[in-house]
Amino acid sequence: MPNNALSRFSTQNDRPLTGVSANFLKLFAALTMLLDHIGVVLVTKLMQNLPEYAAAIEVLRSSSATPADLSKFSSAFTTLLTLQQTLRLVGRIAFPIFCFLLYEGFAHTQNVKRYLLRLLLCAVLAELPFNLVCSFGSEGKARLFYPNAQNTVWTLLLSLLMLCGLKFFEAKDISIFASIRQMVAGMTLVILTCLFALLFRCDYSYLGPLFVAVCYFCRNNRKLQVILGCIIFFPINIAHIFAFIPIALYNGYRSKSKKFDLFFYAFYPAHLLLLYLISLLL
Repeated sequence: MPNNALSRFSTQNDRPLTGVSANFLKLFAALTMLLDHIGVVLVTKLMQNLPEYAAAIEVLRSSSATPADLSKFSSAFTTLLTLQQTLRLVGRIAFPIFCFLLYEGFAHTQNVKRYLLRLLLCAVLAELPFNLVCSFGSEGKARLFYPNAQNTVWTLLLSLLMLCGLKFFEAKDISIFASIRQMVAGMTLVILTCLFALLFRCDYSYLGPLFVAVCYFCRNNRKLQVILGCIIFFPINIAHIFAFIPIALYNGYRSKSKKFDLFFYAFYPAHLLLLYLISLLL
């Protein structure tokens, strides 16, 4: 099936028989994100309960650390460390999928202002839980204010604003001059958005806006979206590229369910807060 035909499937009446739907992508990304955060919060807390945690962390942060150095610690610690690293690797799958779904949502929404407001509300609600989880995972001590990173929804919101700008700058005619103006304005906007995400320490930095821009410019070529996405994320962490398997299988089907959509907006801040509260009991 040609890529440009995929956009036909948008309602429950013309659901394709093959591939995966947007709902599947959302659930899959949410599950991998949840596993990642379980590793960050709960497994880290279990590691902190072990007497060798402080000494082991010093070894792990050393640039000259070797596997032999870790062999000095208990099997319980090394088992938890392996589990944590595995969960974190699985969690790398989530973000590229969320970026892809952001573009798909933008392409199909009938009210982009409402889309922006929902993301803004989610980002605000998630900030404190994210600060608690992120500071806990990075420093081993939870803090309500953590300026070293902004939550992932801010990255997506910034990327959505960029998409609005790219749409605004689309050429209204087919002249060569209009195309050049569109290209210059679009590339400038993408660069500025990436720089903003980098300077304000948004989660995943410039990677989000850059891949979302790829989804926009290559919107009629799924193969190119996947290839360029792998090129963008591969140098950061090889686990990211596994996100592009379900993305490549996406069939364009989007179930229209407000309750399902609201669940995902609530899930991000709610699961962060819940994991942190559970960690207090360990």
